[in-house]
Amino acid sequence: MQLAMRTSIVTLTTDWGPQGFFAGMVKGALMQMIEGVQVVDIAHAIDPFNVLAATFVVKHACLPFPAGTIHIVDVASQHSPEHPFLAIKVRGQYFLCCDNGLPTMAFGNDIEDLCAIPVQPDGIYNFAAYNLFVPIAARLAAGTPLSDIGPRPTALLQRTVPGYLSQGDSYRIYIHYIDPYGNAYLGMTYDEFEKLRGGRHFTMTVRDQEVTELMASYHQQHKQSDPRRRLRLTVSATGALELAIKESSFAQLLGLRVNDSVLLRFRD
Repeated sequence: MQLAMRTSIVTLTTDWGPQGFFAGMVKGALMQMIEGVQVVDIAHAIDPFNVLAATFVVKHACLPFPAGTIHIVDVASQHSPEHPFLAIKVRGQYFLCCDNGLPTMAFGNDIEDLCAIPVQPDGIYNFAAYNLFVPIAARLAAGTPLSDIGPRPTALLQRTVPGYLSQGDSYRIYIHYIDPYGNAYLGMTYDEFEKLRGGRHFTMTVRDQEVTELMASYHQQHKQSDPRRRLRLTVSATGALELAIKESSFAQLLGLRVNDSVLLRFRD
């Protein structure tokens, strides 16, 4: 039975992997319950249970959608009394997710409204996106307010995104996301970098490699021929500083992962 009679956008951000059938199950259920729904795949290759990487994707790929969009975020969605399932309103959009730290890291003080999604004491919720989030998405698409879905939680799990830390004359910058090409997005924006830099020279140390130049693109000419010496610092479309190795994987060659860090030093 279809509950909504107007066009709705529902997005999917998950750690299901690109080869599974899970996205197909959820899309089929959404199409049965929401007439004319547009389902948008944001990402399914987020590393399993990596809430920090999911936070980066939600902030940069989900929030730009128009008001009324419903986002299903199924990453590390393991329900417990301490980590309930939530429906959250941010910038006129709705996010269905778990209280695993992502809401506070992704939305901060921008949350307009929220509610806990009720679960049955004897229910089986191994696939929250299918069992719970799809029916809630249908109710939201039909105009149901959050107050009619569930009670407002008293508090959310508080987690902060480790962007960068000052260490005297240097800064330790954390990796927030690694894309399918193996490029690393850092927890410092270009604007923040330039403000701290103040026109000075810099050295960024990554494992046993050093970067001393900010490049306009991945393809700018570089003198080094050794793949491990073709490390490039540039600016991603998100505005974050990005580390890449031309025509190779930064993450594989240097063995770095999300939440690892690099060291930035400025010099006159």
